[in-house]
Amino acid sequence: MPLNLPNLLTLSRILLIPAVLLLIHQRSFTAGFLLAGWVFLTDYLDGRLARKLGIVTQAGMILDPVADKLVALAMFGYLFAVERVPGWYVALIFVRDLAQLASIPVLLWWKQIAFKVAPKRIPKWGTAFNFAILGYGFVRLWLEDLGHAGLPYDSVILPVLLVSGAIEIYILVTYLPRFLQIYRGTHDTFE
Repeated sequence: MPLNLPNLLTLSRILLIPAVLLLIHQRSFTAGFLLAGWVFLTDYLDGRLARKLGIVTQAGMILDPVADKLVALAMFGYLFAVERVPGWYVALIFVRDLAQLASIPVLLWWKQIAFKVAPKRIPKWGTAFNFAILGYGFVRLWLEDLGHAGLPYDSVILPVLLVSGAIEIYILVTYLPRFLQIYRGTHDTFE
């Protein structure tokens, strides 16, 4: 894998996951949120820099969504463990992300098929909803730690969870046929 600046930013996103969760778990919310902000900023910067500098690589196109999924799995796993997001939603995230992560070695190493990742609008909306839910969960944890009763859970987050859950189901339902097309060589891009 070429170690250019965008790919290093993506790798930093993966490597910082344990530090973010450790800081938040130790109730060092300011440091944890600042580091989490950097993690999420690298998600924006890596792709933008790669395009601007003309150094978009196959490795970067695959590593970026892998990093996104590892961040999501870790963050949602933590929020589920501390009971700030419901299990049904975390199960959807885990099934989708693990299915997508499992397909990468099958295609790249076993079948030796090069593929691209070019998400369309609906998966991008799914990511935005996931970020909102993560933000809500961590802010709720922080407010509760400060002694506040917390945010009104059902009235605020339940509609967001339901819409996001529907998006996750859509992504899962459309992912398998696309995986099979790429596996058979009739398509080359996950969208």
